[in-house]
Amino acid sequence: MPELPEAETIARQLHRSLAGRTLGQVHLARTDIVHGDPRPLAILLPRRRVARVSRRAKRVMLTLDGGIELVFRLGMTGRMIVCSTDDPVAKHTHLRIAIDGTCNELRFCDHRRFGGVWCLTGSDRFIGKPLGEVGVEPLEVTPAVFRVALVRRRQIKALLMDQTVIAGLGNIYCDESLHAAGIHPLTRADTLGSERANRLLRAIRMTLRKAIRYNGSTLMDYRDADGREGSFQKLHRVYQREDEPCRTCRSPIRRIQAAGRSTFFCPRCQPKSRNTKTLKRIRTRSASDGSIRAGSGSDRILTSRLGRTA
Repeated sequence: MPELPEAETIARQLHRSLAGRTLGQVHLARTDIVHGDPRPLAILLPRRRVARVSRRAKRVMLTLDGGIELVFRLGMTGRMIVCSTDDPVAKHTHLRIAIDGTCNELRFCDHRRFGGVWCLTGSDRFIGKPLGEVGVEPLEVTPAVFRVALVRRRQIKALLMDQTVIAGLGNIYCDESLHAAGIHPLTRADTLGSERANRLLRAIRMTLRKAIRYNGSTLMDYRDADGREGSFQKLHRVYQREDEPCRTCRSPIRRIQAAGRSTFFCPRCQPKSRNTKTLKRIRTRSASDGSIRAGSGSDRILTSRLGRTA
């Protein structure tokens, strides 16, 4: 599922291709993916100029003149690409928007249809699903506001994945950020304290910025707006690396269930502290807890790494 780095990559690429351009003819293959203003996109969009393309949470937003906002939610398999109008139309391409003055068009594909398009005009009339509110942006939130957001009796992994609290994080970047911060994923959020909360925010920002530089992670479906795979998956330190050696301490990466998702962590770099309350017992595939031990100096090592790369 595309997360913040993937959506940011697509938004930046689309901004370079679309900003200042005028939209042309619209081809909509499925009306059930469109929400918001009930008027047809084929009436609303042509001759509208694209002012900018930006991102909010995991969403890509086209701001058009006339007060129109076209919001794309990528869901699990959504893709947005700019290509020639002569290119073969891939299966599950639901929306095509021509770009005037060029031979190109913007295409939105989504074979599992968990995503969608919201056309927001300020009209009181609305059809389809509401877009939903999202929380603070991890790349912009202040440390003080972030610490307040963590004062909840929930697992830290579940809290970070809650889009109404912190916007844009998903399974991949939660696991990677928690490892960088040296925090066990089942730790209760309200027990972190200021020092570890600040370290976690630095780790989240470091991880997201680095993932953006590498155009996101491609594990299955994700492609950027030019149709290319991301490459940050080659640098994952824990995600989907069960039983492989930790890149920091060489201990085997473990997999557990947290927030209803497969969760990957290093038991040495992210120890379950005796002073940290958790909401459930860790269940792993291994019957032995022998590899779970506090790594002496792990905070010092990880903090140093954060300082060099943030």
